[in-house]
Amino acid sequence: MLDKIIMTPFAFFLIFAFAVMAIMGMAMIHHWAAVQSEAQAVASSMGKWGGYTDQANQLLTGFAQEMDISVSDITVQVSDIGPIPYGQGISVQLSVPFDFKLGNWNVGTFDLKGIGQSVSSYLGGYNVSYVYPI
Repeated sequence: MLDKIIMTPFAFFLIFAFAVMAIMGMAMIHHWAAVQSEAQAVASSMGKWGGYTDQANQLLTGFAQEMDISVSDITVQVSDIGPIPYGQGISVQLSVPFDFKLGNWNVGTFDLKGIGQSVSSYLGGYNVSYVYPI
C-alpha cells in the first residue's frame, strides 16, 4: 500500500521529466539540422564562385532572420576568402548559440556547430568581389 503511494507520484515525475527532455532534445536537433544545412549552403556558394561573396552573406542574413537571431551572433570560419582555384576543397564552419528554455527559465546556452564542405568549380573569367564573413 505504501509503495503504491510513493511510486505513483515518482512514476509521473519520471514520465514528465522524460517528456520535457525529449521535447528539448528534439528542438535542439531541429536547430542543429538547420545550422548544418546553412553551412552546406554557404560552402556550395563558395564552391560556385571560388570564395566568400556577398551571396554567402545574403544567405546568412536570411538564415538569421528565419531563426530569429542576430547576424552578429553567428560565428563564421571559412577555409579561405578567395579566389580559390578550381578543384581545391572548401570548408565552412558556422557556430550559432542555442538557448534551452522552459518558459521564462533559461536552462542553458549551447553553441551548435555546422560544417559544410565543397569543391571549387570556379574557372575564373567573371568579375567577382570577395568579402570577409559577417
